[in-house]
Amino acid sequence: MKHDLSTYDRALNMLSFRARSVTELRNGLLRKGEPADQIEAAINRLIELRLLDDAAFARQFVRMKILGPGASRIRIAQELRRKGVAGELADRALEELKEEEGVDAAATIHRVAEKKWKSLSKLDGFTRRRRLYGFLARRGFNPDEIRAAMNALGETISG
Repeated sequence: MKHDLSTYDRALNMLSFRARSVTELRNGLLRKGEPADQIEAAINRLIELRLLDDAAFARQFVRMKILGPGASRIRIAQELRRKGVAGELADRALEELKEEEGVDAAATIHRVAEKKWKSLSKLDGFTRRRRLYGFLARRGFNPDEIRAAMNALGETISG
């Protein structure tokens, strides 16, 4: 059953819930059964009005992922690619955050590791190190980054 909402209004409604990339918005509107030509017209209008911008979306997404739960550069770039954001826009967003706010994705692992380490304080040493390693690996950090972070915590691991 078609509602009285235009494709443009539906797109605005979707953007009111959370920021989206152009690809995410297009796919969402297609799933809702909107006509392709109306989708493209709505997307073009939103881009002209600067309500839809993959570069701005990438900056916001990078900031949220680094300052929030803390994810690796690689993980963030992968997630942005899945959302249809070009690799160069993802890289630029990561660099801009580092330059403008002094926030480096590489330094994120130390903050995240320290916080998680404290939450695991009731466990024995082996289990605590294993759980921290797994937690950081799931966040997309590579083994060398994880070992460096654990060494910074005063913990050494093998492997």
